[in-house]
Amino acid sequence: MEITGKLREVRIISRPTADGRGSVSFRSYVIEFPFSRSKFNIGRLLYVPTIEKDKYLLLEIADFQPFHYGMINLDPTIPLGIRNEIMKGVEESWNTEDSTEAWIDVYAYPIGYVMSSSGFTKGYLPPLPGSEVRILGDDSYRKFVCHEGGPSIGKIYGEEMELNVDLRRAIRYHIGVFAFTGSGKSNLSSLLVRKILSNCPDTKVVVFDVSMEYSVLLNDLISMYNSRVITTDRVPKSEQEFKRRFLRSHVWPEEILDLKAKMLENVGKSFNEGKVKQLYVPPQGHIQMAYGDLVEQVRAQAEDKYTAVSLKPIFYSMLAYLDKFMRENKLTREDLVDDRISSLLDDVEKLAKDSHARDNASIFTFISSLRSYISTEVTESDDYDVEKASIEILDNSQGSPRLFVFELPNLDEGRQIVSSLVENIYSRRKRSYSTDPKVLFVIDEAQEFIPYDTRAKGNSETSSATIEKLLRHGRKYYLNALISTQRLAYLNTNVLQQLHTYFISTLPRPYDRQLVAETFGINDSLLDRTLDLESGQWLLVSFKAALPHDVPVFFEAENNLDLLKKNLV
Repeated sequence: MEITGKLREVRIISRPTADGRGSVSFRSYVIEFPFSRSKFNIGRLLYVPTIEKDKYLLLEIADFQPFHYGMINLDPTIPLGIRNEIMKGVEESWNTEDSTEAWIDVYAYPIGYVMSSSGFTKGYLPPLPGSEVRILGDDSYRKFVCHEGGPSIGKIYGEEMELNVDLRRAIRYHIGVFAFTGSGKSNLSSLLVRKILSNCPDTKVVVFDVSMEYSVLLNDLISMYNSRVITTDRVPKSEQEFKRRFLRSHVWPEEILDLKAKMLENVGKSFNEGKVKQLYVPPQGHIQMAYGDLVEQVRAQAEDKYTAVSLKPIFYSMLAYLDKFMRENKLTREDLVDDRISSLLDDVEKLAKDSHARDNASIFTFISSLRSYISTEVTESDDYDVEKASIEILDNSQGSPRLFVFELPNLDEGRQIVSSLVENIYSRRKRSYSTDPKVLFVIDEAQEFIPYDTRAKGNSETSSATIEKLLRHGRKYYLNALISTQRLAYLNTNVLQQLHTYFISTLPRPYDRQLVAETFGINDSLLDRTLDLESGQWLLVSFKAALPHDVPVFFEAENNLDLLKKNLV
């Protein structure tokens, strides 16, 4: 029998924004349903008639609470004996399904969609108070929530229904995984990597692992696919020594300790197949000069108080020459300086001589040092460095590596590597545009790479700027990111604005929940229900990306460890 309710009350709830600079308001509706032991699932959709005939506003259940008429006016001023008698009668009445004195208040909010005979459309129409409210049927709910033909990532919470998502669009518009410690962030990220590799054959995945766990969580995939495990530590010469070090240095979940021997066998196999590489990190950090760096250097010379007044116009003229040169050659600030600039240096040198600058003037020293730089030959080396890693990642040939795990236990060095690698790949793709391969960067413990305050951590300013550029502009070049963190409050806020898909589990701090609520226009009470989620249970919120419609969905994710066990056994 279908359960129907009545729209009893419309509420407007206001509160200060998370940053305290303004206020935000949400509509909330109270729907009265007859009392029933039938469970109302948080996140289930309802529909109610609106002011326009044959059009229905969709609502999402955020909470529900049973009530009894006998308890409405029960307070401490009533004698204890009478109170006990009333509560005894109320308790007995709960067992009668046809009780006319009990009901359930369901609290729901509009999700911004209107339903009609022609389907679902984005928008809002005022509902009619007192009207009948119905639960959206399973078929309509599945059609509204799930992406037809997409891979399943778990089951919708409280429903016997798979949650199918559009992984390609989710990747294209960037993904965020946010949850407190122990909620399963790495497990979910590994599951998504697993689904992407099996369902998106034109996509490569690059994992930045600071916790030393992804080589374990993705052990079977590293063995199955042509992959790379890239470490900054020296790679031992023998398989046994490498396996011993791997065992000591990596995090092993308790659930798979019984499969340790089989996993170490895969580790040895990967070692013998040459999948393990030591990354050479130059001690001087960035060794290549871009045109943006050169412009800043020339400007610094022109504005330096110790530069001779007679030389300042020459440096400013050099800036003008640079501007003209970059325009004519379609160069950007990210392009690298090479010997094409020789003619410009000749022109500046001639200008300085015509201006009767002294032979030992700083302008000649500056030009000489630039000539030395562009004439320096880059020594070819067998070392596996950022350059070689970038080439492999962008290699679109059949059989090229698809999964790269960069193990970065040293955070300061890790930020430098992340910045160099992303910048190198971005510049290469920009110079030689291609849609394949698509690249997804998985940035674990993102607060270490894109912090809100970049002054506190070494190299964080560079890594934050690079990742922000990736998220802002990478989509055009099919370079995308999945970021995972415990605290939204500690992240660069410009980065958060670029994410279209959020996976949210337990976030105990109100600020984090309020920030998500304001970003997606979700009712606070729905976000508060994430506090009740267990490990592996998530709220998926996506804006024009993973789901066909922008509706929050609670689901229980597939367990990556179960899939790992299955493949190993």
